[in-house]
Amino acid sequence: MEIEQQYTSPQPGPNIQGNLNFGPYVAYFKIPQSFREGLLKKGNLAEPKTANKRLVGLIGDQRNYSIEDREWFVKQFQPYLESYVKAKCRYEAQIFDENNHSTSFSLISLWINYMKGGEFNPEHTHSGQLTWVIYLKTPDLKKEQEEFEGTGLGPGAIGFHFGENTNGDWAQHTYKYTPEVDGMWLFPAQLRHRVNPFYTKEAERISVSGNLFFNRPNTPSLAEPTKTPPPGWTY
Repeated sequence: MEIEQQYTSPQPGPNIQGNLNFGPYVAYFKIPQSFREGLLKKGNLAEPKTANKRLVGLIGDQRNYSIEDREWFVKQFQPYLESYVKAKCRYEAQIFDENNHSTSFSLISLWINYMKGGEFNPEHTHSGQLTWVIYLKTPDLKKEQEEFEGTGLGPGAIGFHFGENTNGDWAQHTYKYTPEVDGMWLFPAQLRHRVNPFYTKEAERISVSGNLFFNRPNTPSLAEPTKTPPPGWTY
């Protein structure tokens, strides 16, 4: 009882008033079935390998969506972008102001990845200001993950990396996630991330990624840029 009282009673000294949630704001969403099925149907109709030349992924089939598909995507994606911006304001202890914090964007690119065993994405960043990954199909990797004995992310995992590893553990952070169907990560485009390979035979993971930059507040969102973003403009 004396030991319990020692740790539950108020301790002497200054009281902590709060703490920093260190690092960039990275949000996780779950999308509805209709959004997933729309992305998959439109992606399956896209021309194979049309995105391969401009991407870093060692993935055999990466496809660009058409302008019509991008226009459809902008309407579906808009509520998630608005939610992200408002949540980021709360994360940074700011008050959301629609005249100062933009929820309008221009879509720079949008593509679908058909990832098979042995394929992967090395550590990289994206262009623009925000990027995302949406999982439309994920394989069962439970056995492969259970057999993994290393200290890294493990097979099939995505890792987000923030900070520099030259300054000690306190200055670097790695977050690991095993993809699930309908999961979507939305995060700053310059955040380093990677996707490890899996090796389960006949397995396939299908995901959608893209990039955007913010427009001026209270302007329409666009399926493609009409001009480059203003110098230094962020939300």
